[in-house]
Amino acid sequence: MMLELLCFRIVVVCIFMIAAWRLGDWKNWQRYYPTILFVMAVNLSAGYLSYHHSLWNYSKDFVVTTGTIVEFVNTYINLPSAVLIYLSLFPAHGVLRQRVYLVLWVVIFGTLEFIDHYVFNGIFYTNSWSWAHSVIFDIAMFYIIRVHFISPWKGWVLSFIVAAFIISQFGFLTAEMK
Repeated sequence: MMLELLCFRIVVVCIFMIAAWRLGDWKNWQRYYPTILFVMAVNLSAGYLSYHHSLWNYSKDFVVTTGTIVEFVNTYINLPSAVLIYLSLFPAHGVLRQRVYLVLWVVIFGTLEFIDHYVFNGIFYTNSWSWAHSVIFDIAMFYIIRVHFISPWKGWVLSFIVAAFIISQFGFLTAEMK
């Protein structure tokens, strides 16, 4: 099963990279760069804050020996690729089209995590977190990404609110923090 998990992880990374290369608006990458950095900073901060109180952990394979490796791949490859594609193709008009587009991304991320958890046992949940929580988190994440793109300070405020909610609801106040 370790080989299958490794192959799944490699395929996911390759899909994100190829999709970003083919679908991303590289001519205007500077427009998306602040939001890409925002997502990277938030992900790294979450990893740091939850170092001793993870909500999800990763199974080992032949390459992944710690969760840090997965978090670095997510932070430096998967998330920047996803943000570039997400913002590049975001519908300019039509609230319904924009909501459907956001839901599409939630379905993509939710499906990948579902496969990772339920098929490959590559991700597992701790401290009362679940796949359903991840899907709700994905809704907030993609909404906040768009908000940050339009108004960075509002994106930061929303991120702090979501972080405070997660910290208060999932036992971080009593958790040992690094």
